Amino acid sequence: MGFMEASMIKNIFLISYFLFFCGCQSNRHLNPDNYVYYVIDVNGTEPDAEFNDRGDAKDYVEKYKEFHTYRIVKAQHYTNQN
Repeated sequence: MGFMEASMIKNIFLISYFLFFCGCQSNRHLNPDNYVYYVIDVNGTEPDAEFNDRGDAKDYVEKYKEFHTYRIVKAQHYTNQN
C-alpha cells in the first residue's frame, strides 16, 4: 500500500506542477502598467490620438506642435477590469 500512496502523491504533485506553470495567461505583458496615453488639444474635448507608449505620444505631440497645443493624459484603459 505504501508504493501506491507514493505513486499517487507523485502524480498529484506532477499534475499540480503542470497546471501551475501551464495555466491561463493574460495580455498584461503587452502593456505592463495597463495605462494608455491620450493626446488631447488643450481646447478640445476628445482625444486626437491614443497610445500605449508614452514615447509614441511624445513623438506625436512633437510632430504636430506647430498646429496644436497638445497635452498627454495618462489614464487607466477603459477595458481594464481591475
